[in-house]
Amino acid sequence: MKKSLVNRIIAALLAAAMLLLFGCGKKQKTNVPDVTPSPSATPALLAPTPEPSPVYGGTLRLAMPENAEISDPLSVSSKEMLCFFSLIYESLISIDAAGVAKPCLAENWSVDETGKVWTMKLRSSARWQDTGASVTAADVEYTFSRIKQLGKNGYYSYVADKVEAIRATEDGSVEVTMKEAGILSLCALDFPILEEPAAALSQYGAGTGQYKITFANDEKAVLEINPNWWKEEPYIERVEFYQRSSNDVSIASYVAGQLDMVFTSSLSVGRHREEGVTNVLDIMTQTAEVMLFNYGNTELSNVLVRQAIAYAINRGSIITNVYMNRARACDVPIAPDSWLYNNRSKVYDYNKELALSLFEQAGWKDTDGDGYLEKNGRRYNELTLKLLVNKSNDSTRETAANAIAGQLEAVGIHAEVVTAGYTLGDSSSEYMQKLENKEFDIALVGFNLSRDCDILPYIANNGARNYGGYRNDFLAELAKKMLTARDEAACREAAEQLQLSFVEQLPFITLYFRLSSIMYHASIKGVAEEREPDIMANIASWYIES
Repeated sequence: MKKSLVNRIIAALLAAAMLLLFGCGKKQKTNVPDVTPSPSATPALLAPTPEPSPVYGGTLRLAMPENAEISDPLSVSSKEMLCFFSLIYESLISIDAAGVAKPCLAENWSVDETGKVWTMKLRSSARWQDTGASVTAADVEYTFSRIKQLGKNGYYSYVADKVEAIRATEDGSVEVTMKEAGILSLCALDFPILEEPAAALSQYGAGTGQYKITFANDEKAVLEINPNWWKEEPYIERVEFYQRSSNDVSIASYVAGQLDMVFTSSLSVGRHREEGVTNVLDIMTQTAEVMLFNYGNTELSNVLVRQAIAYAINRGSIITNVYMNRARACDVPIAPDSWLYNNRSKVYDYNKELALSLFEQAGWKDTDGDGYLEKNGRRYNELTLKLLVNKSNDSTRETAANAIAGQLEAVGIHAEVVTAGYTLGDSSSEYMQKLENKEFDIALVGFNLSRDCDILPYIANNGARNYGGYRNDFLAELAKKMLTARDEAACREAAEQLQLSFVEQLPFITLYFRLSSIMYHASIKGVAEEREPDIMANIASWYIES
């Protein structure tokens, strides 16, 4: 065949291809179908990319603190240990992100007419990982006895504070007698259930959860899927925990590629965020930063002065500049993501003019023009407050205290920051002694609040954490009314009354709730609605993208 003829044939074929691809020229009378899209059709290139389907398999590497007693879930002393045990052990009930009690080992429950005695029907499909035997009421009764033996020093000491007794009934159910009536008392039943020692076989300890320990030594623990778990098995096949001495070491291990995920309260964790490589998810905690008042100070006993101080504090500035936006402003000691939180309680936005007006109503005004407030126009009778804060390795709260002192100075109050040494869990530390002895006018404190929203320890006359000596029987009764409400509707109504009265009376200033963070590799998917304290509650939905 001649070359010119070949060229003509190739040219003709290319022209035909162009017509088919681009629909150019007039439509020809041919059997080739018309592929020109209609005006309403969406071009294929604009269609959204479908989410990848979850895949099974893979290993997730996490940190575990040194000296963890892996065979005893009641020995919890850190966030990492709580996460570790949550994969192995389960509770009678679970508490979701909003603070609502959900069935877990207890399939359902009922309460008697007193509102104190709850009958929990155990889930028959829940079985121990080592023996395959069903969970029994005797196991629950045994666990509660262990918690009481550990006393006030145990992480789950709050259970014994709320629960009077637990006993096994003849039909195999669990009878729980609470110290107080109320639907919120169910939150006390989120403690891990242990197998009676006489029946246990595993040297590492066995629970009923989605993972079981298959190997452990002083440096590493390996968890693999529990094939007998009563729910649908998780996607991630294996979870490995490596001993790390501190959270800083855990973060460094992640950066070095030794860990896949780290739970941290570090304020600088955001710098590790990198598209397609590292995700950082901020999550809500139960840690509220508050300002306590010493009610031995006559001026602070005046609610107008307390309200004025609340308006004088620019929490937005502190959250941005001190906490790197890892905190959420709130005016009440009920977390803003709780099912009981009421938006109407948010009233104390920064307002210097309103603060000065309230101070003036209370008799405080700058009458001599020196920038400081005087009482009833009397010169040199200026308002001076000592602001107590703990001194520790983490200087964040101390930095916040200095910022608050500066903001109080800006409205005419002399504010002196006093620091005192503090060690977590040490009630004899200088800081705790100053709180107990009321050696402060204002104290900056962090409260780890319970999920049942019980604020009585902080406002009741004999409350264990009522360091300022506040007393308001009406407000305490509202708090108790919420705790003893028999159903959700009554509980919500009581919670609203409590919160609106709280911001009016202002026994102490709730500044913000701290946020924590999960730093993890971008290949880990499904991490979305996590929350402290049970950060890994949704791990069954996580998967590792190939």
